[in-house]
Amino acid sequence: MIAYTLFDTAIGSCAIAWNDRGVVAFQLPEGSSSTTRRTLVSRLKDAVEAPFDSAQGKPAWIQRVIGAVTALLRGERTDLAFVPLDMDGVPAFHQRVYDLARTIPAGATMTYGEIAARLGDPGAARAVGQALGRNPIPVIVP
Repeated sequence: MIAYTLFDTAIGSCAIAWNDRGVVAFQLPEGSSSTTRRTLVSRLKDAVEAPFDSAQGKPAWIQRVIGAVTALLRGERTDLAFVPLDMDGVPAFHQRVYDLARTIPAGATMTYGEIAARLGDPGAARAVGQALGRNPIPVIVP
């Protein structure tokens, strides 16, 4: 089962979805909470909404993730490497790109070409860009 919830941040209402293995999706604000919800649910048809205004229905680890993301979006330097991800259904190459992107230190950058080279395929810069453009878990996977 996939559960999701919306939560307020300094940049607006975000949504996060998870299962018993980890975070499966993240949605940045879409102008209104209802639009953010619709966008996330359009990607996860069978997701069930967890209670919005309480910890009830949310495991402790997802509450910790929400707290860390909220701090990050408030401008605090926050390491999200502890967040477990469930990338089931994500192409293997994309998973490798996301795993590498998560190792880039806060404040540092890498070009698509540099990521491709680190993955051992220096000609795959365009594929890296496409993978990052389809990132289902932005912010947690930068």
